[in-house]
Amino acid sequence: MFAVVSATETTLTTTPWPWWLGGLIIGLLVPILYYLFNVSLGVSTGFASMIKAVVPATKLKWLSSPKFDDRWSWRLFFLGGMLLGAIVANILGGGVMITLDMGILTSNLPWTTPLVGIFLLGAGFLIGLGARLAGGCTSGHSIHGIATLQSSSISVTVVFLAFGALTANLMRALLLGGVG
Repeated sequence: MFAVVSATETTLTTTPWPWWLGGLIIGLLVPILYYLFNVSLGVSTGFASMIKAVVPATKLKWLSSPKFDDRWSWRLFFLGGMLLGAIVANILGGGVMITLDMGILTSNLPWTTPLVGIFLLGAGFLIGLGARLAGGCTSGHSIHGIATLQSSSISVTVVFLAFGALTANLMRALLLGGVG
């Protein structure tokens, strides 16, 4: 079905890439997108494009803006490319593993799988709501906005990071048996 590359055949796909290489690639993507297409890099607009593709006659005001006139915009393919890239990386790294294990979350909480699913869906909804209220997602603001020296992006990135750290520590303290 799928060709699996073992660790003895290659280390390109079986050892993690250095963090700075991913940063360099993303950092180069921002000016390339700006220079070639005059667009900004962001994931939440990709999800908005997905909604527009599925529900083209939506009454949501923000999805009726000219940014989303093209139902099949590059943003939709950007999301698909991220998913496809993850699948290819898993296959080349030894095979796709499907699991319900969520690390410390599922090992420390006596919740059922449906309850964990509801919890994660709620968390995802809150992240989406926050991205909408902030006028973009963390990648859009933190990568593109800071690179173009937008003061609003610098401000919301500080807020994203501060509340992300606070939430992670509160979750760990209140639900997962303590910090540390």
